[in-house]
Amino acid sequence: ALIGCSTVSAANGPGLGASVTQNGISTAKNILTPYVFKFIKDINIPEIDFDGGKLKNIEIQVPEPDTKNININLDNKENGLELQANSVQATLNTDFTFKYFISVSGKAAVNIKKLNLDAEFDASTQPGTPATDLAPMVTVSKINVDINPDDIDITLSGGLVAKIASVFIPLFKSTLIPLIVSNLEDTVKSTISTTIDADLKLYGSQ
Repeated sequence: ALIGCSTVSAANGPGLGASVTQNGISTAKNILTPYVFKFIKDINIPEIDFDGGKLKNIEIQVPEPDTKNININLDNKENGLELQANSVQATLNTDFTFKYFISVSGKAAVNIKKLNLDAEFDASTQPGTPATDLAPMVTVSKINVDINPDDIDITLSGGLVAKIASVFIPLFKSTLIPLIVSNLEDTVKSTISTTIDADLKLYGSQ
């Protein structure tokens, strides 16, 4: 198993703990990668406000990458795993309103040619099913998404967008992408933590 329960010795006597097994590392790419990316492949963020305008109906698609772009590292100190995904392609579509002398509304289609993801998962235990059993518990301790502005292309559509494109596109790359990334990280971390622990509570002790 990738994450299992085992007997451990502690200062207050023997107990049960969760551990990440070395044998599990060899299959982690095939287990953890699709599980993580099923939550990332289609993310919706309702709205982000910024100075001068707002983004609405933000849709982000991050397809599961080839496993050659995935690295899995064992973190013995935190009893967990680190998943690194490099050079992942993604797309982002959003409605926008931006005021620069005039108010302009339109759509932005963003092609992200290279996205890097760094996620850490720490293992512990929780009551299982039934509650007298002990099941693994996984905490998403870190989700970092890195997008270099030089690795994205932005296409604007809608009336009058040509009048603000020279200002809005650089603003999108320098200011709005970091705001979107922050929201994306929070959404993914919350969703994975909630869902994976519910699954482990139900199935992890079986």
